[in-house]
Amino acid sequence: MFHARCPYAATALAAALLLSAAGCGDDEESGSGPGGDSPSPSASASAPEESGAPSGSPSGGKGRLTERQATSALLAPGNLPAGWKAADLDDTTLAGDAPDDLSTRDRNCKQLFNALGGDLAGREARTDAARDYAKGEKGPYLAGDVASYDGTAAIRAMSTFKSVRDSCTKFSTKNNSVVVDFTISALKGSFLGEDSLGAELRGKAKGGPADGSDVALDLVLARAGQSTTGLAVLSAGEGDEKLTADAARAALRRLQEATAGKTPSPTVPAEQGD
Repeated sequence: MFHARCPYAATALAAALLLSAAGCGDDEESGSGPGGDSPSPSASASAPEESGAPSGSPSGGKGRLTERQATSALLAPGNLPAGWKAADLDDTTLAGDAPDDLSTRDRNCKQLFNALGGDLAGREARTDAARDYAKGEKGPYLAGDVASYDGTAAIRAMSTFKSVRDSCTKFSTKNNSVVVDFTISALKGSFLGEDSLGAELRGKAKGGPADGSDVALDLVLARAGQSTTGLAVLSAGEGDEKLTADAARAALRRLQEATAGKTPSPTVPAEQGD
């Protein structure tokens, strides 16, 4: 489903090592507390699932997407700045994972990433698609996913994302000798509309050659009808606010077009290895 992607390079070595630290691991620390003021979806995460399509969404249409439509709604290289290319991040990063596959033993915090690709227990997406992109071998990296659901499950996925973002205020990831302690807050920006939510994860590497380096991870989840589009942008240093904002706008626009029965342009490349 959703792939985790690696960091924005402060230096090539630091980026790769930070990606290693952020890409896999299973240590955790979780806290609770408010996480920002992004508008909440119109249904709670604990609400029972209803039949039928969500109504009143300003983000556009109804109906579950086919796999072909979900794939067409993904970000394409042409939606990103020059230098970005499709990549299999599991093969090209030292982490062996992409940004949305961060590991933690805290099941609550893990749902923040599961929601991006429609992989929430009991509410899995019926159709989904994913692509990874990188700007060079050492990053930065971006993971994009589209998930389409039955009934109101897309609304509930949004609600879960917000609930976890607000309750999981910090956690740790570990890879070999490198640990990254992340703090989580609401990602603010004008690109976040009524049916969009963002989380800002910031941390610092401990141990290994990247000891003391900063890590930035931005997560965005947006909804159109019965489908969601998720982004994870991982980088070393302070991150790239403009990249996240521009990619989020383009991702939501493409999802709206696919939901309306149109074919977004430019075309999404075939999966790596196909």
